[in-house]
Parts: sequence; C-alpha cells; structure tokens
Amino acid sequence: MSGSERTKILFICFGNMIRSQMAEGFGRSYGDAFLDVYSAGLHPTGVVSAEAIQVMREKGIDISGHHSKGIDDVPIEEMDIVVSLTGHAAADICPPSFTGSTVDWKIDDPVGQHFERFRTARDEIEARVRELVETIWKTGGPPQTG
Repeated sequence: MSGSERTKILFICFGNMIRSQMAEGFGRSYGDAFLDVYSAGLHPTGVVSAEAIQVMREKGIDISGHHSKGIDDVPIEEMDIVVSLTGHAAADICPPSFTGSTVDWKIDDPVGQHFERFRTARDEIEARVRELVETIWKTGGPPQTG
C-alpha cells in the first residue's frame, strides 16, 4: 500500500443493523483520514437499530444516516480487510477471488436484549476498531490474516 492509498475495510454482521453499523461508525470516526469504511449484513434487515443509533450518539457518533445493506451491495472484492462479527469466519464469507485480509471478532449480538447489552457490544466494538485502526496507521496496511 502506498502512502496515498486508503485502506478499505468491510464490517459484516448478520443483519447490518447493530454491530457492523457500530463498527462502521467507529471506523469512520477514528480512521477518516486514511480509511474507506463499509458495513453489510448476511441477511440485511433494511433498518439500523434505534438502540444502536442511541448508544453511538452517547459516544458522539451519528449513524442515523446509515442504512442496512447486504454483502452483494458492497464491493467486497475491492476490500483490503473484511471483519466478520457474525460468528462465521470472514474467509468463508468472502468470495474465492478475495485477496485481502480477514479478521474474526466474537461479539455477542445484542438484538432483543436489555439496552445495557447494546452499550457492552458498543464498547467491545470500539476497543477492537480502535486497535485495528491503530495497527493500520502504524504499519501502513492491513494486518496479516493468521
């Protein structure tokens, strides 16, 4: 990756209504200068959770303008990094032609749970996104798939 290229990251969760939307919000917030950040769902719901919007507002990040989309709606083959929050390996979600790095994060889906669980998921996602963004910033590229 040359100094002028932006790293492209895709965060995937099940419905693209909570976890991947939060990750996209944090990724845009922390890496706006050098990242292009996307999110998608395996089975998009068509909406972003009101609870996700609210807990992200508590962090000063507005995701109310986001919309739920599927993995067919994003240029997955162009991504440098695909992060799965689905419980399924990102490598299994990506098409065979994908040549970027994959990362798997186990973060419980708070859908249907108490509001505090949304905050817990948000904070876990924030810590992981911050770490990923810092790694990209320090190394100039995506982490190696391992």
